[in-house]
Amino acid sequence: MNEIVKILMDRDGLSRAEAENLFSDAQDELNNRLADGEDCFYICEEYFGLEPDYLMDLIPV
Repeated sequence: MNEIVKILMDRDGLSRAEAENLFSDAQDELNNRLADGEDCFYICEEYFGLEPDYLMDLIPV
């Protein structure tokens, strides 16, 4: 399980499906911003209230 999904479930009480949906939405937004050449440094804060340190967990491998 992805670290961000785990945090959302533990911290926010989201179900796994809810957390995965939010994570997927953030990944889509990240891809859109990258395609448009926009800054994505604070996307984890915007979507999850997490530090930019978690950005690497959002990037698909």
